Amino acid sequence: MKIRIEQPQDYREVENLTREAFWNVYRPGCVEHYVLNQYRNHPDFIPELDFVMEEDGRIIGHVMFSKAQIIKGDGEALPAWTFGPISIHPDYKRKGYGLKLLKYALAQAASHGVGVVCMEGNIDFYKHAGFVVASTMGIHYHGEPQDAEVPYFLAQELIPGYLNGIEGTYHTPKPYFVADENPEAFLAYDATFPAKEKALQDGQLPQFCQSCGMPLSQEILGTDADGSCNYDYCMYCYKDGAFTGDFTMEEMVDYCSMFVDEYNKNTGQQLTSCEYKDVLRGYYPMLKRWRLPQNCIPHAHHPMKQVFIDEVNALGIEGLHVTNLYVLQGSFINQPYRLNGNEVKLLDDNASYWGTQIEKPDGNCYGIACDERYILVSQYGKDGSNPEIVMLKKR
Repeated sequence: MKIRIEQPQDYREVENLTREAFWNVYRPGCVEHYVLNQYRNHPDFIPELDFVMEEDGRIIGHVMFSKAQIIKGDGEALPAWTFGPISIHPDYKRKGYGLKLLKYALAQAASHGVGVVCMEGNIDFYKHAGFVVASTMGIHYHGEPQDAEVPYFLAQELIPGYLNGIEGTYHTPKPYFVADENPEAFLAYDATFPAKEKALQDGQLPQFCQSCGMPLSQEILGTDADGSCNYDYCMYCYKDGAFTGDFTMEEMVDYCSMFVDEYNKNTGQQLTSCEYKDVLRGYYPMLKRWRLPQNCIPHAHHPMKQVFIDEVNALGIEGLHVTNLYVLQGSFINQPYRLNGNEVKLLDDNASYWGTQIEKPDGNCYGIACDERYILVSQYGKDGSNPEIVMLKKR
């Protein structure tokens, strides 16, 4: 086994190794090989800490380091570092090679004056290389509450006393998001490698729609222009290669705040709608759709949305004025109504509808659901209690 500095003639081989190592591991497909490709030309890349591991003359592992920052409470930036991707060829995984490569690289980093290393990873593995959950060292993770113990955010002082009791917030360096910020360039780059099939599979990190934040499963994946599955977005946000609605992030926050009760049920919290909106405003900027430059977002200016808005407002229902509609899953809004002594549901759980929720001055809400056949307006309590039909109009 030999560990040495990566050379330019290694680049393509190492990028292919990285792609093989990460494919379908944390997400369907991977982007780590493109991150590596782009990072080498970034000023934060550290060529002295860019290592390959060889076995029998074959490159089987790689790790790179980058400069980063911890922002202290007074706004001052404290120099920090991170590493990754760290790759081991699938044929050599779970044989101790990764830990040997990492320990060697960390020792070299310390000798180059690297004081603290922060990274996202599995503590069950990285604890063997000296890492701990970063919050125990007073380092917080961007996008999470200051008092949260984030189990996948890890850190290690390589120079004892480097932090000296300092608290601050770590932000993932921007170059790690290069594939999201340049999706067309990434796809063109990835197409130069042999074709591989993406898949949702056990063991991956939880996958969420990169527009609304809904947990993703195979059944609700969006679709690209050629009809293939899109693994970034749900079918309610993205269909046939375009978003189903031309929304701002704040409009998406307003829409998703309707599901605060479901969020509270899943998390055990008791957030109000306004408090949940603040959570979403902190979370959404990390999703792919809201990180994309405006000219890279494949908007869908759906002609029917404005038609439905105009038709709902023309109903003349007191206190009901709609300015925007969203694509809603039937199962989210299909409430049981009392009709002739029976409970009846009027929507299809598996269909999608244009709709929204409008709060009324009396504390109740209007709910709107539209499709090509009907416009349904209902009213109910904020928790969905006592639903009543206000109007069901055939179009």
